[in-house]
Amino acid sequence: MSRERLILAVESSCDESAVALVREGGEVLSERVASQSDLHAATGGVIPEVAAREHHRWVPKLIGEVMVEAATLGVANEIDAVAVTTGPGLVGSLLVGAGVASAWAWGRGLPVVPTNHLEGHFRAAWLRSAGASAASAPTLPAIGLIVSGGHTLLVRVDADGRTERLGGTIDDAAGEAFDKIARLLGLPYPGGAALSALAAGAARGGDLPGGLRRLPVAQTDGEYDLSFSGVKTAAARMALAAIGEPAASPGRAAALAATLRDHPVPAAAAAAIAAAAQDAIIAALVSRVDRALAATPGASLVVGGGVAANVPLREALGALAARHGRTLNVPPVRWCTDNAAMIGAAAHAALREGRAQLQDPARGVSVSASWQFGTEAPA
Repeated sequence: MSRERLILAVESSCDESAVALVREGGEVLSERVASQSDLHAATGGVIPEVAAREHHRWVPKLIGEVMVEAATLGVANEIDAVAVTTGPGLVGSLLVGAGVASAWAWGRGLPVVPTNHLEGHFRAAWLRSAGASAASAPTLPAIGLIVSGGHTLLVRVDADGRTERLGGTIDDAAGEAFDKIARLLGLPYPGGAALSALAAGAARGGDLPGGLRRLPVAQTDGEYDLSFSGVKTAAARMALAAIGEPAASPGRAAALAATLRDHPVPAAAAAAIAAAAQDAIIAALVSRVDRALAATPGASLVVGGGVAANVPLREALGALAARHGRTLNVPPVRWCTDNAAMIGAAAHAALREGRAQLQDPARGVSVSASWQFGTEAPA
């Protein structure tokens, strides 16, 4: 190809509809995101059927908006392929994005590139605004930490793109733990940012509700694996202790939620619990990354996913990378959360490294709720 490859990318793995136009793996010429956060706030979590219906509404509209901008930029007829997230994610949401993207590509005689959502979060660190230099792009090999509401994963990516999964959560994802603890404390959904803001105002150094000084982090059999269900349970017990309820067993989630709704945790105790939970989650993540960097001399550190927007986590990982003499690469906040630009970047990388092929959209595109990072697209 004599010119730089231009990809239209579509993301619909969960509750964000997004479309972007990405040139040669990093330069974002245009992008649009339609969030469903307000819609799902009333239920405190994503309802799959509602999310899929909203993708039907938004994905075609966003493609139209991006193409208007592409025409303005004079590149509307230069698109080489359409990248679309085909996993992991909510199957209904994935099917909508894959169907709309494939139909749009077929109508214009363009191939499609099935793309992994988690690889998108990793490759988001390569994104840059239109016209910006690529000189500061991350280098491989790298240790990659993908940390979001649905996923917590630690990988090593070699210079040729080959990937080894090192570890990940065996239960709740880090972002899921943030959201569930935030809900216990009466914070709005999604709860990660609200919990972090509450934690920032906590008094430090004293005992936590229930007499603890810090939240325990469960040990796992795998050297790089993580577990966050224990942090969530400990936070629930502290919340009950703070309102004078027996904390031996939090009981069923619905009963616990009702108790804490009727008897909210006092402000000071809520801030202390939020800070302890955030500290415990960050400490667990940093300890695994520390081991991975020590075992992989010369590797940079690349972090992606919605929880990568957490400032204390960024600071802790920055200090860790500096101690190891490595570079830390974290995308701007707008590219930490789900977006389509990262899907364009991941598709570029997979094509360049020979890990993906351009496909005829007329043959259909398969989706998978559990497509693993670094493996071939589902057939």
